[in-house]
Amino acid sequence: MIADAPGGPHPSLYLPSLLDEFAVQVVWLDVEPAAARERRAVVLRAVEDAGGRLVAVDTPQDVPQALTDLVNASGAAGVLAFSERVVHLAQRVAHSAGLPANPPDVLDALQDKRRQRARLRYGGLPTPAVFELHSEQDVADAVSSCTFPAVLKPSVGMGSSATFRIPRATVLADVWLQARDLALADSRIAHHRPVMLLEEELVGDPEQANGNLGDYLSVEALVVDGEVHVLAVSDKLPLSPPYRENGHILPAVRPEADQADAIAHVRAAHEALGVRFGATHTEVKLTADGPRIIEVNGRVGGSVPEQLLLVADYDLPLNLARLSVGRTPRTEVTCRRWSAYLTPQPPDGRHVIDVAPDAKTLQAVPGMHSVYHVAARNSVVDSADGTASNLVRVVAVADTSEEIFALAGRLAAPEMFKLRPETAGGHTP
Repeated sequence: MIADAPGGPHPSLYLPSLLDEFAVQVVWLDVEPAAARERRAVVLRAVEDAGGRLVAVDTPQDVPQALTDLVNASGAAGVLAFSERVVHLAQRVAHSAGLPANPPDVLDALQDKRRQRARLRYGGLPTPAVFELHSEQDVADAVSSCTFPAVLKPSVGMGSSATFRIPRATVLADVWLQARDLALADSRIAHHRPVMLLEEELVGDPEQANGNLGDYLSVEALVVDGEVHVLAVSDKLPLSPPYRENGHILPAVRPEADQADAIAHVRAAHEALGVRFGATHTEVKLTADGPRIIEVNGRVGGSVPEQLLLVADYDLPLNLARLSVGRTPRTEVTCRRWSAYLTPQPPDGRHVIDVAPDAKTLQAVPGMHSVYHVAARNSVVDSADGTASNLVRVVAVADTSEEIFALAGRLAAPEMFKLRPETAGGHTP
């Protein structure tokens, strides 16, 4: 039983191998614009062609009942999801049905940053201080008691939306109002009624930002009966202000010895959170005092399944499906090439795009494997939208890391996109 939604690997990537091995039924969160919706619908029809059921729902709140009805009607052996819009909902249904899944308290900690920070701290891991901002009085208290710079973010978030750096106390009140409104208007998270959090800023170690790399990384893992199997480590490119990702390279370019402390920290975080099952995507800041957890996500990294197929011929969705029905998954991964998920960001603020390439031009670039999005000429991009403000979203593959860096530089070059401010100033103070 699959809960499908935007935000994870597309069914065109995961569905063929699953249909080869399993009887598949799908609950589909049908919320995309017309063109993307039709592309997904065409692929998902293969479920019905194979004799399975395909049920479309309009809101995340409808997903649990639709899944439950299908599980009860079919006697499904497992429930599976990849997108963070529905992965926790799917695991709750699986747990209620006695199928492999994390328990609800662990799912709460994987989704809500307040609970996650509390569990990590209780487990003995160093964590940044967190202050909840429910009201104007909370904001006033934070101004007088918190240390700045700090990070403002929603307790449940996606893609760095409504996330801002607060350099000084005097700007907190205005930015809190803006961030709160953004979070409550974001259809991906608004139904969670997220609380805004003011969190101590994790400062990266400049010595860890070697060459073209950022000062953080991510660890991709498959957790089997509580044992964390590290599938790969991804190096991150430097962030664009405030905290927008420009992409990552898998496998990591930095030496394995420089990854060891971060991997050990990730294992300790999984133990503290009580994670027993599933795929995880953990982001780690490399500070002068050692690695620090940015967040542990109870899902696959969005582009990671495609990248692992390209560099290691490893099918993460298929192995997660096997785990979801109680079978033993393959957990050994050997990377033979490099892949990058590249999402170059515009400058801070709102900008109009005057010059942009088309998808066909990008697809012809050597090393380009998949082109998922290109911001259109005359469109407006807004850094307040978080990572969703990217100019392009592509997956590239090459035999050397040098080729990958060259391609990343080409996408971010000034001549590729030309932008002008829509209004003076930017969103970030």
